[in-house]
Amino acid sequence: MELQLRSATWEDYDAVNRIIREGQEEHADALPDRFARLDHVVAMGWYRSFSDQPHKEIIVAEVAGELVGVAMLEMKKSPTYEALVPRSYAYLNELAVSSSYQRQGIGRKLYEASVLWAKEREAVSLELNVWEFNEKALRFYASVGMSTLNRTLTVNLI
Repeated sequence: MELQLRSATWEDYDAVNRIIREGQEEHADALPDRFARLDHVVAMGWYRSFSDQPHKEIIVAEVAGELVGVAMLEMKKSPTYEALVPRSYAYLNELAVSSSYQRQGIGRKLYEASVLWAKEREAVSLELNVWEFNEKALRFYASVGMSTLNRTLTVNLI
């Protein structure tokens, strides 16, 4: 399998949505009160913002001309509260691999490319959110050295 990583183009929009929709469906199955079922999970305006700005990037993974994975990154700054140290960090909005290509090292390659992208922009860290039900993602991120920084807690009121 020859894997190629590259920056996404406009022509990749539908394929990127197809890949991210697979993960969205898993989330909707696990948490239907939180996640909707959508044909286009990535809105065109949001997708466009990643190609229009130097502090955002979409990296896609291709095998034999087929898009099989995607990482969507952006640089962020910490909130300007006196109690927080000012810092710039990279945020990984999406990391997804088509189900038929998972467990072949593609997610790891996308993650490594994301780390490199962040370092090139002098980010002090790479951060992301993952839902507690998503044990597969939790194991993957632990395997690449990520750890839990904080947690969001909730209580249902209705």
